[in-house]
Amino acid sequence: MVLMMSDPSPPAEASPATRPRSYLAWSVIAAIACFLPLGLVAVLYGIRTDRAVLDGRPVDAARLSRRARGWLIATVLLGVLVYAVLTAALVMLGAFSS
Repeated sequence: MVLMMSDPSPPAEASPATRPRSYLAWSVIAAIACFLPLGLVAVLYGIRTDRAVLDGRPVDAARLSRRARGWLIATVLLGVLVYAVLTAALVMLGAFSS
C-alpha cells in the first residue's frame, strides 16, 4: 500500500508579469461613480480573480479577469448612458435655465 502525501507548502504566487489583472480598484471606482448594480458584479469578479491567483488556479484567474473587465466596461458604458439621458431630460425640462 502506497501512501500519497500532499505537498503542505502554499501554492506559488504568479509573478506580476503573468498574473492576470483583477480590475478590482477600477471596479470599485466605477461602482461608486457610474452604476452601482453592475459595478458590484465587476467587484465580485475582481475579488474572485484575486482569490483564484492566490489559490494557484491561473486558468480560472484569467477567465475571471476577462469577466471582471467585461463587467467593468458595461458598468462605465451604462453609467455614462444613464447620466447622458438624465442630463438631456433635465435640459429639456428647463432645469438649467435661469
